[in-house]
Amino acid sequence: MSGALKKILVRFILPVVVIVILGRINAWYAVAAFIVYAALMLWFSRAFIYSILGTRNYGLGNMDKAIEWFAKAYDSKRAGIQTSTSYAYILLKNGDVKKSEEILQKLLKDNQSSPDLPKIKSNMALVLWKKGKVDEAAAMLEEVIKTYKTTSIYGSLGYLLIAAGDLDRALKLNLEAYEYNSEDKIILDNLGQNYLLLGMYDKAEEIYKPLMEKKPAFPEPYFNYGLLLEKLGNAEVALGMFKKALEYKFTYLSTISRQDVEAKIRQLGDDSEAL
Repeated sequence: MSGALKKILVRFILPVVVIVILGRINAWYAVAAFIVYAALMLWFSRAFIYSILGTRNYGLGNMDKAIEWFAKAYDSKRAGIQTSTSYAYILLKNGDVKKSEEILQKLLKDNQSSPDLPKIKSNMALVLWKKGKVDEAAAMLEEVIKTYKTTSIYGSLGYLLIAAGDLDRALKLNLEAYEYNSEDKIILDNLGQNYLLLGMYDKAEEIYKPLMEKKPAFPEPYFNYGLLLEKLGNAEVALGMFKKALEYKFTYLSTISRQDVEAKIRQLGDDSEAL
């Protein structure tokens, strides 16, 4: 008997049979058995329920509540790899590198043969990046992407290679990412920034013009496009792009800070007044 079939038998079929038998003896026995069964199912499924509540709050932008519910799921000792990994990611996004790393290290130790190992490693790479270990983070994702390709991993690795300063290798990867998913806004921003840093302004503009039409909901594309416009001598529109970047939320995983953007606005603002 397969493991999945055995679970169905134990968790659902046998309890139903028992409840039916008790119901033939006495209806109240069946009601009591059903209440006990429902309570047990809720208890054993609490990690799943907590994770749903955490995911819902995260989607609504309520980070504190999301962390609270995912913490309950993780602390129940019944959280699966997906729930634990999501909890680690949200913690990292909120700036708690230590706790995120602690969870991911345990997941790495316990799941070396799991098909979910690449997902765990992709999140650990982000931890390494935030700890200043950019080369190590990029190397980890380069290993992962050999056998596990996703839009998210292409996006993360594309930026890490840029951050590591290996622009030619980054360009090769970002062009591959573009072939993989030319609609993803992070991949497009990586490629546009890559062209910008290589001084290939025409190529960068070819990427950023259609990207702006997609109205990305994170600050980096507006900031990077502003840098490109500044290079092209269009200071007024560049200033507008920098101001537009400030309309979006910055997180601990943002590749730029609000202070970076404000500094460019002050600089370009002064330059504009001087013209």
